[in-house]
Amino acid sequence: MLKNGVDYSASWEQICDRALGRLGADGVDNENSAEYCERYLPEAVEHVLGQFDFTFARKRERLAPDTEPPAFGWKYRFNLPVSLIRLTGVYGGHPGNGTDADFNETRRVPYQAENGAILANTGELFIIYTERPDDPNRLTQGARKAISTYLAYLLSTAIASNEQLTGLLLQEAAQAIETAKKEDAQTGYDPAFEGEPFHTEARK
Repeated sequence: MLKNGVDYSASWEQICDRALGRLGADGVDNENSAEYCERYLPEAVEHVLGQFDFTFARKRERLAPDTEPPAFGWKYRFNLPVSLIRLTGVYGGHPGNGTDADFNETRRVPYQAENGAILANTGELFIIYTERPDDPNRLTQGARKAISTYLAYLLSTAIASNEQLTGLLLQEAAQAIETAKKEDAQTGYDPAFEGEPFHTEARK
């Protein structure tokens, strides 16, 4: 029977402790372990979330062009959000009065992503991207497991010095990522938008 006051919330420390536990290492209360986790956790998060268009990490944003256009080749330059991990959709604004009614009239447009920006020939862009999460409670259980397993793989190269264990953890991480992708792919479906690229992104 569960006791009252059990904390079911996730934390980055818990994810790190799970990774360290796979290596038989002390948790983040240990100064050395905490330093390694702080070093490798961002890489683990970006690696896992960069593998798929996870709905829990998806964000939609309207971009205005930068005041300084590209030197040549494209008309407009749009700065990408600093929290972006993976760009999954780029659309050009429909000519109109700038209201939300135009939002549904967007279509894919030619563009080039380079050096933290998007170059395009349309004066307004709508983008869909995978955002770096601040709160681990936003992650699904499968994604948290995938991150902790991949983190254990990264930590094993610095802590365990065991090639066999490192190889095993890499395999486990790959399997955990696939499980997280399947779990997330089942979270929603709207037949009203089937075939409309703005609403149903190719999730691969």
